[in-house]
Amino acid sequence: MRGRGWAAVPVLCLLALPSAASGQRGRAEVNEGNRLYEEGRYEEAHEKYLEALRDAPDLPLALFNDGSALYRAEQYEHALEAYRGAIESGDPALAGPAWYNLGNTLYRGQDLEQSLEAYKEALRMNPDEVDYKHNLERVLEQMQQQQQQQEDQQGDSDDQDQEQEQGDRDQEQEDRDQEPQEPSGDEQPPEEPQPEQPRPQEAPGEMSEEEAERLLQAVQEDPGDVNRRPAAPVRGRRTRNPW
Repeated sequence: MRGRGWAAVPVLCLLALPSAASGQRGRAEVNEGNRLYEEGRYEEAHEKYLEALRDAPDLPLALFNDGSALYRAEQYEHALEAYRGAIESGDPALAGPAWYNLGNTLYRGQDLEQSLEAYKEALRMNPDEVDYKHNLERVLEQMQQQQQQQEDQQGDSDDQDQEQEQGDRDQEQEDRDQEPQEPSGDEQPPEEPQPEQPRPQEAPGEMSEEEAERLLQAVQEDPGDVNRRPAAPVRGRRTRNPW
């Protein structure tokens, strides 16, 4: 940063007043406030300027100088009110410096857009003021830097989001590759070979299973064939001799 800039325009002396009566009412307090301001006693200077405004509410210079004292005391919100009051007073001698100091105060509060507008107004009032031009340029540069930083951060954030999304997709694919595959409904598990059962050996004289089945079938078809009482043994007959 160059040497000039950002410092508020110091207090102004009473050079022209709306009327002799109002000047006499506030003159002593403003002069005392100026003296305290030059000594760095900004809080005490602020009190003197308030006394001047109580005596002469229509004294724009007291508002402007009070804003400068508040600015030095880092009471920026109150300084804004004082400078706006000086601007609204309509005093053409204070318009340029008041807009310039308003821009400095807004800059201290990091309100760059409003600060820029205030410097533009100050330049409309005093186009040849070098400090006004310098501060306006500095605010423009800072706004451009902030915009570039925001774009860079947004780009980094978008890249991170894309990387995260790709990582999630890769992880999902890896999980699917590692999952056991379930057989489909049409697939049947292969049958295991069953050991061949040895056929029982038939004991001599015993009925085989096949014979038993045939016999059982025969009984069901015609029980009489197999369930008869055995015939009486036939006795031998004597052979008749033919006569």
